[in-house]
Amino acid sequence: MLGLAADLLKSPHPEHSWSFVVTELLGALHGRMSVLVDLDWRAGRGRMLAGAPEWLRQAPMNTLINTHMHEHPLMQQYAASKALRLVRTLDEIADARWYRSEAFAAGREVIGITRQLALPLRCPQGKIRTLIVGRAGRDFAEHDRHYARRLQPILDALDAHLVEHRRYRQVLPMAAQRGDPAVFELTPRELVVLALLAEGLTAQAIAHRLAISPHTVVKHQQNLYRKMRTRDRLSTVLIAQREGLLPLPSCARTTV
Repeated sequence: MLGLAADLLKSPHPEHSWSFVVTELLGALHGRMSVLVDLDWRAGRGRMLAGAPEWLRQAPMNTLINTHMHEHPLMQQYAASKALRLVRTLDEIADARWYRSEAFAAGREVIGITRQLALPLRCPQGKIRTLIVGRAGRDFAEHDRHYARRLQPILDALDAHLVEHRRYRQVLPMAAQRGDPAVFELTPRELVVLALLAEGLTAQAIAHRLAISPHTVVKHQQNLYRKMRTRDRLSTVLIAQREGLLPLPSCARTTV
């Protein structure tokens, strides 16, 4: 999974990253299904963002999520916020009422699972964003939970990167001239850091946004300066704007 995450951080087209991740989790944890779900707990809405295996995409997953999310013991616990970051299994917290519930019966009938492990990701308050691996038979063992806990910071960082990369791609068409990052041999990760530098964020703030260490941010900055032959943030951002790697400030666009 570490190698996969590293490859996805380098991909210039990361749209299908989570499909690769859920497929990897499916095999590593010997599951029947693996999904990434995004829930707005207060609004009572949710959806599956990625799922494996292929047949799962034909299952009524969004209907199951929206109908039963508030009954789900793991989601109830995550909604309480105190336990939002814990990797848990259903068997650790569910009581007999869950196994007699319509929600449990629906999951068993529609997708054939009786056991679930949840690996939650960072998300804003009031939201739940988590990977869930399900299977029938025995519950997940401690070594499965340990594996998921070790993955959590890696997947947090990948998720944060994908969010910022998508935001960068949405803003870039505003640039008067689309530049080619390959001219400076910039990686997608460095482009994301470049865009956040342009917003004026400190290394500490960028680290928090990307779920990485400030030291790693500084290394990315140094790489940007070296590749773009600059010495500071301002000159780096100005060159990036001139070369079409970043949009020009709005005032500059209106005067052109």
